[in-house]
Amino acid sequence: MDKIDERKIYELGYLLVPYLPTEGVAGEVENLIKSKIEAEGGEVTSALEPVMTRLAYVITKILNNKHTKFSDGYFGALRFKVLPEAIKKLEAGWKKGDNLIRFLLISLPKGSENIITPKRVFPRRDDKSFEIERVMPEKEEEKVVLSAEELDKEIDKLVTS
Repeated sequence: MDKIDERKIYELGYLLVPYLPTEGVAGEVENLIKSKIEAEGGEVTSALEPVMTRLAYVITKILNNKHTKFSDGYFGALRFKVLPEAIKKLEAGWKKGDNLIRFLLISLPKGSENIITPKRVFPRRDDKSFEIERVMPEKEEEKVVLSAEELDKEIDKLVTS
């Protein structure tokens, strides 16, 4: 049996950080997700382009050793074929990505290579326009180093007041 015939179909739903520039989102999907699948001998069969969306709840992810909270992000999905042995390596790589907040990977039955987009979209009851707050992860502040003399003066100020 040929290795190509042994490939399974998977769907990946993903959420990217909201502070990516709109024109850079497609390139990030290409670099972070699609190229990794193709490097493992996989093939992307269909994709749902990422769209900025408000999240139902705040998601926290550790970036640069700090908890960063996200209330919106770019949501997208894609289906692909790859050998089952490659999935663990792909998941490990995606977990390390700083621009990928969260993802969900599911296995699908044969014949479901294409994502079917809904013909009618029902508006959400709370479908109000919203401002997207693009927050970059904070940089660490430089800490001021005090000499022993300066430290004693600061302590004296605190104790006497």
